[in-house]
Amino acid sequence: MYGMVNEGIRTFILKHHDEEAWQAVCKKASVNDQQFDSMTSYDDAITYRLAGAISEHTGLSVDKVMTEFGSYWVDYAGASEFGNLMKLAGDSFLERLNGLDAMHARIQRSMPNLKPPSFKTEEVGDRTYRLHYFSHRTGLDSMVLGLLHGLADETGAKIQVEQVAEKSDTTDHSIFEIILLS
Repeated sequence: MYGMVNEGIRTFILKHHDEEAWQAVCKKASVNDQQFDSMTSYDDAITYRLAGAISEHTGLSVDKVMTEFGSYWVDYAGASEFGNLMKLAGDSFLERLNGLDAMHARIQRSMPNLKPPSFKTEEVGDRTYRLHYFSHRTGLDSMVLGLLHGLADETGAKIQVEQVAEKSDTTDHSIFEIILLS
């Protein structure tokens, strides 16, 4: 993953805890870098180790850590140099959700080694949608759950989300059912 994700994790810990907590997380994760270059590609294992160390440090499950980080990520990425790309898709929750692939394609111009996920939205009923999440990475479904809530908060939408399928040996992607409440 690019350092932007790891740097986001660092600022997430600093915002919700302190420098001492960040130092402890790095030590537990066997991570020597105290800061990350947003435009540099890092081994995905670093991100996973950081998530595990945060879980150990806080007593929260890794899924809870990643859900909270996913929600935080929306604001963090929105304040970055790529923030305007998120807004190009539109103002509403659905417009932004439907614009994720185009946003990642634009970002990939600056980050050539980026291996972004892909998102496909399917309308399945009145105000009910299924988000199909494709990624070569595993273990990030809870981050997507947090992203959805963060995106809803940012756009003023109220949502209910349930994961209805998980990427496995028999399916190539995860699926989230989203109900727009407002």
